[in-house]
Amino acid sequence: MTEQTTSPRLRGTVADILAAETVQAAWNSCADGLERLGFINLLYGATRVPTWGIIGDGQDALILYRGPQAYADVYLGEELYLNSPTYQWAEHHEGFVSWADAVTQNGAIPTPEQLKIVQLNIEHDCLAGFVGSLNHIVPGMRGVIGLSPGRKMMQPQADALWAEVGKDVEVLCQLLHLRVASLPQTPQRRPLTSRQREALSWCAQGKTMQDVATIMNLSIATVEKHLRLAREALDAQTTAHAVQKATSLNLLVGAI
Repeated sequence: MTEQTTSPRLRGTVADILAAETVQAAWNSCADGLERLGFINLLYGATRVPTWGIIGDGQDALILYRGPQAYADVYLGEELYLNSPTYQWAEHHEGFVSWADAVTQNGAIPTPEQLKIVQLNIEHDCLAGFVGSLNHIVPGMRGVIGLSPGRKMMQPQADALWAEVGKDVEVLCQLLHLRVASLPQTPQRRPLTSRQREALSWCAQGKTMQDVATIMNLSIATVEKHLRLAREALDAQTTAHAVQKATSLNLLVGAI
């Protein structure tokens, strides 16, 4: 993306996202920019270790949200998103589409969970919106983002808004996904301690348990404890699996 191809109204937001040093900072800059374009309810999810679906295990996924907390408590807390036709559309497609088109393409009879989503959206004035599949942006990293203008705006009015700002919205969402891919991510599990990150980093470099103990000036038993806790935090069966997960989430950057 160059200065010449960036929309003038996006340049400040683009610069802020690129300068962000944390995932939360990148998200805040992107969400602020999307709000200025007319979208106030936002939900982004990404993962490098999907076991099923577009996000997989929510404990391994990065999920970022802006909107009413009461909405998130139900939609995320009860994992209704797993049953959403927009989520299902994003799993099998690329690009962006309106909620209405995603539902039409899904073509299935609404389930009780989907009817609950409809009611939840009505209660929070989210009557229209768009979903974006970001799976093609970063190799090995899946992502999805949902956006709604809220304010009881109906889909025809939302479509008119999209015709005006949709390209800019896509640029910000794709840039966010790219920036997130380069930053350390903290999934929903408890974060790794600095000692756990360091021990995993040395293991990633092929060091033996004795080597790691010597380098870290710890006993082998203490190193084993750090690695065990790291495996538990990452829900990994082996240390090699923990290294793979931590590496894919950029959690080992700067650990040693």
